[in-house]
Amino acid sequence: MGAEDEFEETRRAIHRMLKDAFEGKLGVFREPFIYGFTARSREARVEAAHPAVENPEVVTRDPLVDVILTESAIYLTAEMPGTSADDVRVQVDGGRLSMRGEGERRYFSSVDLPVDVDPDTLKHTFKNGVLDIVIARRRAPAP
Repeated sequence: MGAEDEFEETRRAIHRMLKDAFEGKLGVFREPFIYGFTARSREARVEAAHPAVENPEVVTRDPLVDVILTESAIYLTAEMPGTSADDVRVQVDGGRLSMRGEGERRYFSSVDLPVDVDPDTLKHTFKNGVLDIVIARRRAPAP
């Protein structure tokens, strides 16, 4: 088998895998996505088997959230495009951090926090659709 034949065989295999993935045969891309956000409601995503939704009305979206844990603090970054700083609400309640944003789009997400966070140190900034949050962690007393 020549190098050209191997290349063509590999190209066909990749094409077949991508076609299967986008047709839902591999369990990938079954839900429609819009700008990185799922178009399904939270209730619909809990179901085991569900068909693709066509033309859904997207009311609330889960923002994409990155969480970084360090020994001294917790850093969270959430993307909320189309929201202004005045419309963003962040609060800690019962060990959960809630983030809400309203504007062109509505966003909601909550994150479970470790028990050693200090909710009084919650600080957040919002600029260009990106919410940055910092919460300090309590130091354990030295033995």
